[in-house]
Amino acid sequence: MYFLPAEIIRKLDSETISSGVSGSILMEKAGYGAYKFLKNVAAPDAKRFLIFAGKGNNAGDAFVIARYLIQNNNFVEIIRLADYDDYQGDAALNLQKLLKLYPQIYVPRDEKEINSFDWHGDVIIDGILGTGIKGKVKGIFKPAIQKIIDLNIPVFSLDIPSGLNCDTGEVCGVAVKAKWTAMFANPKLAVLTDNGAQHCGRVEVIDIGIPEEITEKYKNDSSIPPFYKVEHPEYSLGSGLGGFQSTSFVDCNRQSPLLKGGGGDFSLTAHKNNFGHLLIIAGSTGFTGAAILSAKAAISSGTGLVTLAVPQSLNPLVVSAIPSCITLPVKDDGKGIFIPCAAEEIIKSLHKFDAVAIGPGIGTNEETAEFISKVLPALIPPLKGENHDSDRGMLVIDADALNILAKRKELMQNFGENVVLTPHPGEFERLSGVKPEKSDFSRISAAKDFIKNKKSTLLLKGFHTVIISNKSDDLWINLTGNPGMATAGSGDVLTGIIGAFLAMGVPAEKAAVSGAFIHGLAGDIAAANLSEHSVTAEEIINHLGKAFLYL
Repeated sequence: MYFLPAEIIRKLDSETISSGVSGSILMEKAGYGAYKFLKNVAAPDAKRFLIFAGKGNNAGDAFVIARYLIQNNNFVEIIRLADYDDYQGDAALNLQKLLKLYPQIYVPRDEKEINSFDWHGDVIIDGILGTGIKGKVKGIFKPAIQKIIDLNIPVFSLDIPSGLNCDTGEVCGVAVKAKWTAMFANPKLAVLTDNGAQHCGRVEVIDIGIPEEITEKYKNDSSIPPFYKVEHPEYSLGSGLGGFQSTSFVDCNRQSPLLKGGGGDFSLTAHKNNFGHLLIIAGSTGFTGAAILSAKAAISSGTGLVTLAVPQSLNPLVVSAIPSCITLPVKDDGKGIFIPCAAEEIIKSLHKFDAVAIGPGIGTNEETAEFISKVLPALIPPLKGENHDSDRGMLVIDADALNILAKRKELMQNFGENVVLTPHPGEFERLSGVKPEKSDFSRISAAKDFIKNKKSTLLLKGFHTVIISNKSDDLWINLTGNPGMATAGSGDVLTGIIGAFLAMGVPAEKAAVSGAFIHGLAGDIAAANLSEHSVTAEEIINHLGKAFLYL
């Protein structure tokens, strides 16, 4: 999938319709996909909706979502900013369908009527202006956008926040600032700009059925600068950002097959040994919570068996906290940390496991650093344990293990394609010596420079998490997640999720991509149910089930 300029998006739309796919079907898919995201992820408890509809296809999308809301017993009010005769084609068709359900649509005559309008409810749906805006916002649309701003109610925008240039992220005089934006078919370039990202909020890309062969026509289009091209994880669409073969936008449409058993196989005869065995090496005195969170997240993400290796003196705390997890207590001489001699105990047991996660809460003291130096070479896939008969051994390294690696960089020399590194910006700076800036392009550049001489996969956490693998020269940008996830233990949960996918046989780079997506999606659903203020690592785990259901 590409990040595309508006001109190319219109061509894809037009060619799809010319190929025989009805425009009304595309609009129906857009509206239903937006409705599904709104009611399952963005605002599942919302019941009162105010819809602003312009007069183009953006309004048609709004009419579709209005119909689904009304049919599912939500209270809906609609402000239509154009006369009935102004609507053409699919927008007119969907207005007619809507009027059969809901004939009482308010049509303000002028700016004064818009300014006098007051409303109290849960969500405003913005379907005023789409991607075709040129110049400044004019006419009745300008006060309508200003009214949305003044009402100060969470906004759900369709395709692009009204008044925002979808290519540059610039405000065209006045623009809606959305909390969520459902983009149709392709992500818009504005998302990659600081101002555009702030106006779009949480972005969900809705698959409306643009045939792959039509998108393929633009594979080598010289009119599209390389950094516009963003590939879907399952496609291969040519030159990407910063010299990578493809730059992938992560969405939900191809995540399901990557999960359970590496192929979504839930056959009736399946048992726990079909879904992998993950070893998590985590925890130290004062930080048993990190170990417990990682293990709980892995169990909730579908892996068949999880064994948690912890310092022996901490074992009673772990056993009582997660009864569904096996524990591997290792010698710690009563110190509550991993000490060098514990490496041998773990290495002897490696033949049991399909993947390993290491780092959450282990600390960075010298004895633990020595432990890492001894155990890590044996963990590099394929696992080197005695009698290990599986080639599925994979490794995810996080947290304190990364901080130890930053001081012992020689340990990274033999990392192969089955290793995933998951630093946050501070850990990345210690690993690379480079402080990643907040902008997407500078963070992508820093990540690219770090990984270019390495075979492993890098997941650089943050707003718009970046995932890069040199194995396929791919780059992914993940847009799920919210500020409420900046909370203690959230990264430990991500480690458990990625570890679970690795144990189930998902390739390393895809496990990182899917892990970031699911982790953020669960956080989004938690925020919708609890508020961003109340999102905790435990609640991210509690909402993993709903995230998988959404897929």
